Amino acid sequence: MIRFIATAAALLASTSVYAQVAPATPAAAPPAANSVVQNDDADQVDIIVTAQKREQSLQDVSAAVTAISSDRLATAQVSTLQDLQNIIPSVNFGSDFNQAKIFIRGVGANTSTTGSSTGVAFHVDGAYVARAEAQLTSLFDLERVEVLRGPQGTLYGRNAVGGSINLITAKPTDDLSGYARATYGNYNAIIAEAAIGGAIIDGVRARVAVRSEDRDGFGRNPVTGRDVDDLNRRMIRGQLAFDLGPKVDLLLSGEYFRQNDSSGAIHYLRASFPGVARLAPLGVGGYATRARDLASESQVGTDTKTYAFTGTLTAALTDTLSVTNITNYRNFKSSLFQDLDLSAVISSLATNGQATTNQERRIDSKQFSNELQFNYQSNIGSVVLGAYYFHERQRPIDNVGLAARNGQFSNIAVLQAAGIDLNEAYGLCGYGPGTLTGGAIIAPKRVCTRSNLGTRAFALFGQANIKLGDLVGLDGLSLKLGGRYSNEKATSENPSIVITRNGLGPVLRYTAAQTHRERTFKDFTPEAGLEWKLNPDVLIYYTYSEGFKAGSGENASGSTTIVDPETIKNNEAGIKATVMRGLTVNLSAYAYTLRNLQLNKTITGGPTGYTTIFQNAASTKAKGLELEVFARPTRGVRLSGALSYTDAHFTDYLTLDPLNPANVASAGAPGYNPITNPDPTAFGAPGGGNIQLSGNDVRNSPRLSWNVHGEFDLSDGNSFLNGQLTPSFDISHKSRTYFSEFERDIESARAYTMVDGTLTYRTATRNIRVEAFVKNAFDIFRPSSTFALGTGRLIGVTYLPPRTYGLSIGYDF
Repeated sequence: MIRFIATAAALLASTSVYAQVAPATPAAAPPAANSVVQNDDADQVDIIVTAQKREQSLQDVSAAVTAISSDRLATAQVSTLQDLQNIIPSVNFGSDFNQAKIFIRGVGANTSTTGSSTGVAFHVDGAYVARAEAQLTSLFDLERVEVLRGPQGTLYGRNAVGGSINLITAKPTDDLSGYARATYGNYNAIIAEAAIGGAIIDGVRARVAVRSEDRDGFGRNPVTGRDVDDLNRRMIRGQLAFDLGPKVDLLLSGEYFRQNDSSGAIHYLRASFPGVARLAPLGVGGYATRARDLASESQVGTDTKTYAFTGTLTAALTDTLSVTNITNYRNFKSSLFQDLDLSAVISSLATNGQATTNQERRIDSKQFSNELQFNYQSNIGSVVLGAYYFHERQRPIDNVGLAARNGQFSNIAVLQAAGIDLNEAYGLCGYGPGTLTGGAIIAPKRVCTRSNLGTRAFALFGQANIKLGDLVGLDGLSLKLGGRYSNEKATSENPSIVITRNGLGPVLRYTAAQTHRERTFKDFTPEAGLEWKLNPDVLIYYTYSEGFKAGSGENASGSTTIVDPETIKNNEAGIKATVMRGLTVNLSAYAYTLRNLQLNKTITGGPTGYTTIFQNAASTKAKGLELEVFARPTRGVRLSGALSYTDAHFTDYLTLDPLNPANVASAGAPGYNPITNPDPTAFGAPGGGNIQLSGNDVRNSPRLSWNVHGEFDLSDGNSFLNGQLTPSFDISHKSRTYFSEFERDIESARAYTMVDGTLTYRTATRNIRVEAFVKNAFDIFRPSSTFALGTGRLIGVTYLPPRTYGLSIGYDF
């Protein structure tokens, strides 16, 4: 096995393999704890991580973990989660409706309605971030990013069925340290980032970091003349660290994020039902002619404000026992505005007799969590014990349709005729009857839904690593045992008012009491494994683990759905080996079965013009192989790379096809009612109904992906203009990726290979760094996600960023 791995590593290294790790960021202060530590003289790399909630060398962690240093993040110009997929092949990222959709090994976020949970957990300094929309923040002033692949049900618990992404921020230092960096690029991109930290008084340290991002759009709205997919983001983080005693530390952190731009919307791709006259798209004649443009009579946009506070108390009770408590509060508010016909056509009863399609989605989430950990380490092993509490309350609002302000098509008149209390209608829309726009009173919209979604979770967990060497006569052999008990309660209410027949009426009214549902979920997720440290350079491990993702509700008009939990059973084996001086190889293989995968889609038809389906797929299976290589064949040359093979597919899934016209009610056919008929059918139309998708690949999971990275110091020390010049490159590849479970080419991205490059100059003092960079050098044009829009009767799409390039200048101190 060692010979096979060494041969594979040599082949990969010869073609410039993948890298997550680069030289540690130069600074006057010594490297912070838990950072990447490199020794050029020894050609060795040691990465200290906290993936198992205790400090370990990455090569001693019996799990598939990737660690990315701050310097690597900066050189690769990583500013969003989407950027990570170019340097971590097993991670895939999609986005629609301004939501982060992270997938690891075929498991991730398969919904586009807020309220549901993601399949990959996301943490910032140990604090869980629940909302997929809120996961698009926080990527600045980081010490490292840790990506744990495979279910992490024991230590990370809820919603970590696919893995966990952990952001570890840079912490206050004893000495004055920091940096400033400015970047200018095409599309008039201007990025500025700075941080400063150090001791304030004896026993008190502080750090403040800020980042500003501005960029013109990748496309334009030909109707308004304004950009789309532009960027306008501001963020700041402040930290205070207190030495409360010889072995007691308290870290207080506060973070604020603001975004206001025309990003997050989806673009027109194609009609959902070409050739079906009765289901023609609502925006025919008004679509943008260029793919990256988006025509709309109302400007699309995202408006986000969020802040979070975290307190981390750490105390060493004895030489072997310590306690850590992490308390977090996060307040997240975001609004997304878009026209669901993706067209300049103004759809309304007054103009073309069609349903109005302007959507406003507001998210209002407040979450609180507290985690208490006890960590015991001795010469016989280690134990982590803990308790976890989480509570989130969401009040999302989903509105569709701009109402006429007067005349025969006034929504106010229709509501009054139906005997609906206008205060209730305005309240469900999220604004008051006195609200003005252009001097006129805003009427309630055609569809107004104000959901009330809650989650309350409690867990007890523990993991022990017990050294068995003395008992069985095998030095370095350890037994890993763990488990987590979870108790979660989900509540859901979806009061709404719907004016049917495109706004003519009658009016459907769903109250909070009608739609109130509660479900409680209990689960125990065990973990067991063996790890054998054959010698200081080789670790072999096997792990059986389970994961649990609780059921949740959705924000949809009149919905009473709370889906069943997802559960996963995973077997994984791996080897981590330093094969020779300067060459490290990590290989892992896994197979899992996942049951009750939670999926979301919309189908054209129903009283709102669209029908939301949130359901469980019966089961999926997957098997895969992951190889990572880190090579330093000679001084000043750093090569690394990774290869990921994933075969994740459905073994049983009966569902409706949203692009089958037989599943859409024709005029005169019985309408869909989520109260009396919670299980959507073909509405009596022949040729429709459920189909079996067994054997189809799951979403956002290419079979093959790989990355190759290389860095080369062209000069030794300070021989080039009194400094050092280092070119680097990344080549990443992904095979065809499907964005729906139906395996249609139109809902996929065909295979592509992307190339990024950077040329870095550092002064001899290592304080000043200048970088010229290019991302997507050959301007590869591919979708990053697609979504069948029931309202507009079309398929929407988002795209990977085009070619970007620029110059960055930084100063470290």
